[in-house]
Amino acid sequence: MLPNSHSQGPVRKSRLAEGPTGPKVTRGAVRKKLLLASVAGIALVAGAPANAADLGQRPTYKVPPIVAPVPLFTWTGCYVGGHVGGGWGFKDFADPARGDGALHNDFIGDGSAPQSIRAHVSGFLGGGQVGCDFQFATNWVAGIEASFSGANIKGNVLDPFRSGKVFTARTDWLTSVTDRIGWAWDRWLIYAKGGVAWVGDKYHVV
Repeated sequence: MLPNSHSQGPVRKSRLAEGPTGPKVTRGAVRKKLLLASVAGIALVAGAPANAADLGQRPTYKVPPIVAPVPLFTWTGCYVGGHVGGGWGFKDFADPARGDGALHNDFIGDGSAPQSIRAHVSGFLGGGQVGCDFQFATNWVAGIEASFSGANIKGNVLDPFRSGKVFTARTDWLTSVTDRIGWAWDRWLIYAKGGVAWVGDKYHVV
């Protein structure tokens, strides 16, 4: 040993070794760099939820419900229906006219009073109808309808001139075919109608 010298421990070698072309990176340095990169990546991943939490809860948007369009009302179309009710009226009984055009008392009365009498009738009826309408020029409606009713409308009257004689009238059915024209305002219709009608009547004298 040289004088005034003291022992020294092992000297660590530098992580960089001199190579023929320059400094070299040792394995320990590479491992530390990889470890630092991994820690930085974990920190970034862990920091992402924190940043999202700082933004608060995102608003939720609801899709408005789909509302079907309201269809426009129209009177155009066909229909089938039924009806029930009552009927009333009167029936006149008279002697038939002969060739001279005058009424004679062969059937009613004794010739000293008017040769006709009237029976008041009333009763039940019910049936059905079918028809079609067509709306045009915005508010105008035209249509046609056919109806049929069965009935039991009847009445009788006594002959005031001959005792014991009863005149009876009964309506068994009614039917009609009519057309109509009117003006519509939405679901309201003001109209006039006209047509032809038939009735089944029976008369009895007892």
